[in-house]
Amino acid sequence: MIRLNKDLIASAFLIIFSAVMYAASNSIKKLTVSKIGADFAPKLVAIGIFILSIFYLINAVKQLKGSSDIKDMEMETEEKKDPEGKKKVSPLSVIATIGLLVLYISLLPIIGFLITTVVYLFAQMYLLADKKERKIPLFLVTSVVTSVFVYFVFKSVFFLMLPAGILG
Repeated sequence: MIRLNKDLIASAFLIIFSAVMYAASNSIKKLTVSKIGADFAPKLVAIGIFILSIFYLINAVKQLKGSSDIKDMEMETEEKKDPEGKKKVSPLSVIATIGLLVLYISLLPIIGFLITTVVYLFAQMYLLADKKERKIPLFLVTSVVTSVFVYFVFKSVFFLMLPAGILG
């Protein structure tokens, strides 16, 4: 199967997935009297996926119409590939990422959102960065700023509480 057909199938799947996700989020019960409830974030994500999937579909259709001969296009894409330019993904980093996610989810209610998220983001950035490009101060500042920003957005804008953990 050529790449364009995969793009068309993937975009159609994502459009259907986003519609189902939006419809399913309507069944989430509102536990607050505020205008923004627990269904807000899933609906927002579903709308985002839908919009991006439409762009993905349009791009795939344009590429399909633009190519006169599919075999010529396949040969062009093979020529454009740079085997040295691609970074090889290590199976160890994938396993470590899954382990970090499991650890993050299990420690979140105990330690709390802020501390757990700062540690998780720092560890994930450190793990995924090349050894030559590991900038610990930058990773630390990014982790702290991102975690505090997300915490205050959820607390002040969405009026949702995140696990406080040991910070009580």
